[in-house]
Amino acid sequence: MSLKIAPRTVEIRNLPGPFGAEIGDFDPSADWSGDDRLALRKAFDERGALLFRGLDLDFARQDRICRMLIGDGSPGATENRKERHISNKEEDGLAPSGRLMFHADMMWFEQPFQVLSLYALDVAPGSATTSLTSSEYGWRVLPDDLRRQVEGKHARHQTGQVYHRGGDDLLRPQRSVEQSTITPIPKIHPRTGKPLLYVSEQMTHNIVELPDDQSEALLLRLFDHLYAPEMVYEHRWQKGDLLVFDNLTMQHARGNVERDGPERTLRKVIAPLPTINAEAPRFAKA
Repeated sequence: MSLKIAPRTVEIRNLPGPFGAEIGDFDPSADWSGDDRLALRKAFDERGALLFRGLDLDFARQDRICRMLIGDGSPGATENRKERHISNKEEDGLAPSGRLMFHADMMWFEQPFQVLSLYALDVAPGSATTSLTSSEYGWRVLPDDLRRQVEGKHARHQTGQVYHRGGDDLLRPQRSVEQSTITPIPKIHPRTGKPLLYVSEQMTHNIVELPDDQSEALLLRLFDHLYAPEMVYEHRWQKGDLLVFDNLTMQHARGNVERDGPERTLRKVIAPLPTINAEAPRFAKA
């Protein structure tokens, strides 16, 4: 894969709201050396999510962008990986139908990966949107009464979805092995050092220090805060969009996807690759 030096500096514009930035004048084949690389990494760490529009992007360059943003120089990161698509049309597409509540991927794992990227290969008008919220900003503006109730406690996260918080349209992963982990509130980001309100409606089952009813009541108040309309960015996909976000800082959700609905095929690339021995999830084709 040939690289060339970008002839001009990328343009970085903050998205409306407390997080996210759109990157203009971006050449995916460029070297991204010097100031451009530093500017992109700074924007990623400060804003949590970067949006690139109208890219013609192959798998290797998408992987390279993800690793560049966190300085991951793992050898063979691209060559040893299979390209995976989130799709309601491809026979082996991941998560082919259903709705996803807010979550960070692999919250149930002790060391989740840090970067998640989605690239729109084929999307039709009316396809489900992807929504983002920031756990870092959520903690920063958490009301004092909620902060006092939750600070210093611990949350338990588990694979799957907490179905009683959703409905019949939720995606239902099929696993033979369930996994869980417990994290402090707030969780400290390992790269940026920022505190995170690391709880989600999809994967956080309870606050371990509280009885179940009190735990659920407090979590619902935290979710009302994290997912309030002014805290959420909703992305409407266009072909060629690349959305890259910090998988620890940000949470994402999606609307309902139907097998016979508008086409929605996104290439998913993560970094760095996690080391995990548990069985990977399988998703129902219905």
